[in-house]
Amino acid sequence: MSHNNHPVRRTLVFFAAVWGGIFAFMARPHSTVGLFSAWPHFGQNHATVASMSPADAQVILDRYAAPVPVFDSIQTVTDSLAELMPIKDTANAHPASPALPTKEVESERPFLGYDRGAIDQFLHENLQLVGKAEAFVTLGNFFAALNAPARKPTIHVLHYGDSQIEGDRITGHLRNAWQSIWGGSGPGFLAPVSPIPTLAMRQSWSGEWQRHARFGKRDTTIRHDRYGLMAAFAQPNATQQDSIAEAATLRFEPHPRGYRRNRSFNQLHLALGQVSEPTTLQLRINEMDSVSVLLEPDSLTRNLLLPLTALDTAVFESLELRFNGGYPEVNGIGMWTDSGIVVHNLAMRGSSGTVFRQLDREQFSLQLASIRTELVMLQYGGNTVPYIEDRESAQRYGRWFTSQIRLFQSLLPDVPIIVIGPSDMARKAGTRMETYPQLALVRDALKEAAWANNILYWDIFEVMGGEGSMAAWVQSDPPLASSDHIHFTSAGAKQIAELFRQSIQAEWTLWQNTQAEQTLVHAP
Repeated sequence: MSHNNHPVRRTLVFFAAVWGGIFAFMARPHSTVGLFSAWPHFGQNHATVASMSPADAQVILDRYAAPVPVFDSIQTVTDSLAELMPIKDTANAHPASPALPTKEVESERPFLGYDRGAIDQFLHENLQLVGKAEAFVTLGNFFAALNAPARKPTIHVLHYGDSQIEGDRITGHLRNAWQSIWGGSGPGFLAPVSPIPTLAMRQSWSGEWQRHARFGKRDTTIRHDRYGLMAAFAQPNATQQDSIAEAATLRFEPHPRGYRRNRSFNQLHLALGQVSEPTTLQLRINEMDSVSVLLEPDSLTRNLLLPLTALDTAVFESLELRFNGGYPEVNGIGMWTDSGIVVHNLAMRGSSGTVFRQLDREQFSLQLASIRTELVMLQYGGNTVPYIEDRESAQRYGRWFTSQIRLFQSLLPDVPIIVIGPSDMARKAGTRMETYPQLALVRDALKEAAWANNILYWDIFEVMGGEGSMAAWVQSDPPLASSDHIHFTSAGAKQIAELFRQSIQAEWTLWQNTQAEQTLVHAP
């Protein structure tokens, strides 16, 4: 037999078989049923990804578009809500399952703080806070503080979170919106040496500053836990000789793209850790003559509040802090007015939100006590999602997070806490982007921790549209999320902030309505 018989035919059959196999593999459906249902599927524990287009995502956002009215007086609330919000029949309401913390059970809505019976007619379900009745009673404490005419001393809101809020994203819009309603201005606490630029303020520094954080990659040469309320501190390099070292300065200027209210403040708050030796702080405003303040040695913490009376009449252009003669640990530089409200952007890149119990307890407590904190927001979970393997590990994370919640409750009793869980996050699977399969487990663990500990939860995952929404936000025009399919763009962050503002505004309006009704009932 000749060896040249049918060589072309055999070659063609071989290639046809190979390409046929490749085509069948690529064409297989993504579900486990259909023509190729017997084909081996790897990672079958992955959740099925619901396709969502940018148009689908926009439809969801459009459902939230109806604005929540802002009321300036109790009488306006009473008159307006009579038209906007019909009284809900709670006797026939369908109760939620106690095992699944969704909306508050209607039968568990006695009048303890304020009546939330009309929330369903006033706010889309996805935007509603989740929690037991006791949690909403505590939220009423925040509203009572806002209801005071002067709001003095300043009301402080702590917005802790991971890299999703870095650069004053989300926080900045919320701060500006709340200050426009309840007064106040200024950016709040700023890191002395910021790892990334922030829109809250333009920052620069000179001298050999070193930043140390308790979250992320920790510097093992630091032998203490004095990281303070920002879980980080910066310090001039003490190894430099005073004769040759550049002066250790911190400089702040208005950011041209930031909110104008960030540029107006008359209070300067220095949260310091250890001051090892007497240090002179020189304060220079708008390049004018400086003021000197002596910092006495302290082994734990100093909270220095300096009124900036010069900024009562002058426009803020620059602020420079110069440290001479010592190397203090600087935890944070705070700027705000002496009344109104201020929201602090306390971002921790890479953090899972389980760092707080690792901080020096006495110092952390003293720094929290130095300001009038009326609300704490904890926005975490995203950094944990990629490392969760199953429900058990997600629940273990939930228990770790519970210990952080209880720490805040012990240090700030009767102060409401709102957990803002992970947003949708996507990873590449073949040619598609799919939601991380364990994201919902992390979300559920955080929601259950909030529910069990009588605090509130805001489900940013559902607000976005749930599974598959991140890819749609990335593809939106303009993009609402970045190409890493994890972080929001500036436009997306502003969208999330505005939706959260609507949620709080709805609760505030219902609280105001209850106060008006009680006033009418008890009127002589």
